[in-house]
Amino acid sequence: MIGRFFHAKTIVVNTTIAKKDHYCNNIYMQKQKNKIQPLNRAKSVSFSSCGWHLKFLGTWMDRKMHERLKSLDLSIIQFAIIMILLEKDGLTQVEIGHEIMLPAYATSRNIDKLKSLGYVKRKRHESSRRSYRILLTEAGRDLAPALYEASESVNDLFLSPLEESQKTEFLRTLSMLAAHINVQT
Repeated sequence: MIGRFFHAKTIVVNTTIAKKDHYCNNIYMQKQKNKIQPLNRAKSVSFSSCGWHLKFLGTWMDRKMHERLKSLDLSIIQFAIIMILLEKDGLTQVEIGHEIMLPAYATSRNIDKLKSLGYVKRKRHESSRRSYRILLTEAGRDLAPALYEASESVNDLFLSPLEESQKTEFLRTLSMLAAHINVQT
């Protein structure tokens, strides 16, 4: 289960318990001197916070991806740029930045690094003299199998505690939330 780690002395109400020390997601109470008292407000708020959970899980996934990408000399942002270009080659720098919600300076810096590694090239935009299209080189396209494998291995590890039906539902829910947020931005 996903949630904040609590010590074994924590009593969980209305939750299925898989292990002595575990992740849970319902009403939490702490046993102190044989009295059951609500956990302090900060723990309660952070535990029920979607933001806290997403940050925690995102940080974990970033670390695992960093481990997988290290041998390719790529950052997670550079990985994201290449993955976007594998889907839609020839986007402008601004379009790439919008896709990964990255400021222009950071997008430019990462594209420069990918260009120096020989994975992308810039081509003048046909209708705008100030814009360039970013294109994958053959070397950039050759990275695809390694990038797919890295992504799949981290996702498999992340989702491993879930049953197939739970994985499907979790990914469906994430997609709905991402689409909702994308509409708002």
